[in-house]
Amino acid sequence: MPVADSTLITRRRALRQLATVALGAAVVPSLAALEGCGESGPHAIAYGREECAWCRMTVSDARYGAVQLTARGKQQVFDSIECLAQATLALDASEQPRAATRSWVTDSLHPGTLVPASTARYLRSTGPGSPMGKGFRAFASASDAEREQQRNGGVTMSWEEALTVIGSDHAADG
Repeated sequence: MPVADSTLITRRRALRQLATVALGAAVVPSLAALEGCGESGPHAIAYGREECAWCRMTVSDARYGAVQLTARGKQQVFDSIECLAQATLALDASEQPRAATRSWVTDSLHPGTLVPASTARYLRSTGPGSPMGKGFRAFASASDAEREQQRNGGVTMSWEEALTVIGSDHAADG
């Protein structure tokens, strides 16, 4: 019965190949989907335990923390908007716009809550001092920033404007 045995082996081989193809057809799209599901946002800041990537102070005040993901996805934590801005300004000019899409700041009215740096509204005032002493606070919305501006004075601005102000302050301090 060598004919039957060779047919059986062929059937077994065909079934194995079919199983391999079917498994591959199911697994490959699943792996691709999992790769696309990686977290695109930041992890929570461990206040009191993490060090600012720019100034090396301990990140301790939940009203001011900030985060930036590197191009490779590594999270860098900052103790203030000013430190995040300095780190952004230190990047190559061509990289700065992309860095803005990978940056988050703390909503001053909701300590510990991170919002995208590019959409947040910033208030610089002489009211509550930020860790670096420049008076920058971030808000999730323009209306929140304006309400706080009416209470404490100051100037509201976008992320791009905040970068310009912080950059010129640093140059003046330098």
